[in-house]
Amino acid sequence: MKKLYALLVILIILYIGINAGAGNLPFGDSTPATNDTSAGNNGVSNSTFPNMDNFTSNKVNDSAVSYNDSNYNMTIYVTTLDDGQKVEDIVSNLLSSGQYTSNQTIDQNGVTAYFLYNEGVESYSADIYFNKNNKNYVISGDDISYEDSDYFINHCKYLIDTSSSSGDSGGFSRW
Repeated sequence: MKKLYALLVILIILYIGINAGAGNLPFGDSTPATNDTSAGNNGVSNSTFPNMDNFTSNKVNDSAVSYNDSNYNMTIYVTTLDDGQKVEDIVSNLLSSGQYTSNQTIDQNGVTAYFLYNEGVESYSADIYFNKNNKNYVISGDDISYEDSDYFINHCKYLIDTSSSSGDSGGFSRW
């Protein structure tokens, strides 16, 4: 029964976070990030992914970038995936493997995003798969505390909204 209550709390938090981030709730500023180049960017200011306030972005390799916010002890990874497979098939295979405790599908401004979660007692990990402009992506975060869930989800939604592919560069232009 405790697991059901925990799942209910998680779903309520996600619902509030998603709606607040989309501006559907009448409180707070739902714009979590900007293209402000004054934030630390370590050479990724020209990428197709934006700089985000309070996050330091780092190129991991030609197809991945990480965003770190030391105030929240949070790192968000964004990776381009092989376009040879549909995101729906990737997600279906992952869900059938049983490695995730819950999942959710949302429409983020016309982009279908698949949120896959591994919940723990005090934190969770998430992998968010989506296809935008014929390019497959995954956004990941580990050990996200439930109290910081809105912060994490809103920034992930911002990354989905602002991501774009550019030619052969794997989605990360001019690196």
